[in-house]
Amino acid sequence: MDCDPTVIVSIAYNERAGNDVLRGANGPTVEDLRRSLEALAGDELALMRAIRRPLAVERLGRYPLGNFVIASLARAFGDHAAASRWLGEQLGISGMVLPATTEPVPVEIELVDDELTMGGPGGGSAGRLRHVRFATKHLEAPAEAVAAIKRARWALLAPGPLYRSVLSASAVPDLTSALRSTHARIVWIANLEPDPHDTAGLAGSDHLRALRRHGVRVDAALYDPEATLRLEPAVLARYGVAPIPRALRSSSDHAVHDPDRLRSALRELFSSLPTSTLGR
Repeated sequence: MDCDPTVIVSIAYNERAGNDVLRGANGPTVEDLRRSLEALAGDELALMRAIRRPLAVERLGRYPLGNFVIASLARAFGDHAAASRWLGEQLGISGMVLPATTEPVPVEIELVDDELTMGGPGGGSAGRLRHVRFATKHLEAPAEAVAAIKRARWALLAPGPLYRSVLSASAVPDLTSALRSTHARIVWIANLEPDPHDTAGLAGSDHLRALRRHGVRVDAALYDPEATLRLEPAVLARYGVAPIPRALRSSSDHAVHDPDRLRSALRELFSSLPTSTLGR
């Protein structure tokens, strides 16, 4: 695809994670940044191979060297965004990987205690929705991340843990506001299977309802109609979301998106008209 993507990921952390060094090496504070940089870099680079190598640290365990590199750079620069930009330049990536907040922030995921969590348009499930709460008074997104959303033509909500990853980034108020006002078309790429650790008991429509409860705009949903986590076109329509059903599952692991299938679906989407051809 001929584009320079901007990837925005959460660097929020669970306060109960304990050891600050461990959190820096293995938490979302750096893990999602590293994974995104790897996805945009070429495998043939020696530096890329180096940051993927597991490093054993006494009492901490084995983690990719890149986690420690990013954590160290962030402390040196005093800024996770600057650390990610610098490492991205060394890797020669096209585009940028940015944190959703200017600094790591504590996050709590709480049960929503009201009757609206049960059922809803299209039924839903017997599971309980949760709410992402940022436990800090100072919550700000990098200006570059806000600007990237505002100037984008397409904004993709990537698959991943709904609360720990997707909402921990998109529910940051500055980014939620940018998503509401952008001229970009916002496409949610749905997960293929439920996550027993993140969304136990929730149906596909519950995932969408959770996004909406956090104020995250969704214009269209790209999903596999054969996935375990099902989405029904009629339910999406009730929410004003255009359905884009495509075969996306890997043939070897039905919980994982096949990269070639997903890439093909996105190419088709980006070349289509913004409205009338989405559901074909």
